[in-house]
Amino acid sequence: MLMSEGVHKKGRKCVMLAALGGCNLDSSGGFQKPIHGHALLLLLLLAGGADTFHICAFNTQRLTLSKVAREPVLDTLVQILARCDITVLQEVVDSTGSAILLLLRELNRFDDSGPYSFLSSHLLGRGTYKERYVYIYRSHKAQVLDSYVYDDQNDLFAREPFVCRFSLPSKVLPSLVLVPLHTTPKAVETELNALYHVFLDASQRWQSEDVILLGDFNADCASLTKKRLDDLVLRTQAGFHWAIPDGVDTTVRASTHCTYDRIVLHGQHLQSMLRGAAAFDFPRSFGLTEEEALNISDHYPVEVELSCAVQGAQTLSLATLLLSLLLLLSPQLGLVA
Repeated sequence: MLMSEGVHKKGRKCVMLAALGGCNLDSSGGFQKPIHGHALLLLLLLAGGADTFHICAFNTQRLTLSKVAREPVLDTLVQILARCDITVLQEVVDSTGSAILLLLRELNRFDDSGPYSFLSSHLLGRGTYKERYVYIYRSHKAQVLDSYVYDDQNDLFAREPFVCRFSLPSKVLPSLVLVPLHTTPKAVETELNALYHVFLDASQRWQSEDVILLGDFNADCASLTKKRLDDLVLRTQAGFHWAIPDGVDTTVRASTHCTYDRIVLHGQHLQSMLRGAAAFDFPRSFGLTEEEALNISDHYPVEVELSCAVQGAQTLSLATLLLSLLLLLSPQLGLVA
């Protein structure tokens, strides 16, 4: 069930404030009661301890201007993108760049979680069919530090990775390298083994072990058997964590159950920040039929949630926070004489 975005965002805040006895929403979605100073302090502590960063990958299935210009498609894409701090889009086939400009304009109008910016590769592909990789990111939380298209001298990739290094709002991990890949189903094994060499190239270029490999790997079902999957270098080499595990359905159609889309993490600092990973079932979340959802894509977005808390910092434990909350509410609850 969806609320209008203004009320939705205030409602999220109100869930925490209501627990402190300091919030009611009026009919317009505004706050009726002020927050007491001690309650506000506790709220800030709670909010600070829960600071997270979301990185997503989404195969948008032949994204063109005519597709984005359809209002139901545009609205859904905007809601999907607004959930993430960085999203890597694949299968952007628009040759003019107008589709992304329209999408970004509506995303920046959607709510106050932006502003958003984008970074696009040139069109990539061997023949007449070509795609772009496009990063869409919250520019107040992340900045592009550097980027390059991998030099695929042996022509192993149908669409060579567009590698990007971002700054992050974290003292534990101030920067992070993203390596997206959309494989061709005809050469999944070859491309995924070659992806290891892209990892080495990016890691050596920027002297960073903290790298995320992500995208539509076509790494399941008829495109890649379980035995061939387990024999990949990215499976046999130590240090790689497949955050989207085997068995997770990343496809929209009820007739398929395949883990095509993946996110793979490398680096101790990065892996220590991982708080969760999932495929986002947007049809269920937005109440779409399968037919309506397929107008958006035949893939679910996949995402990881990272903690941006400072490692080793002294934070209040959950028990301490709950005790503080109880003390604040004790007069209202009649626990204090």
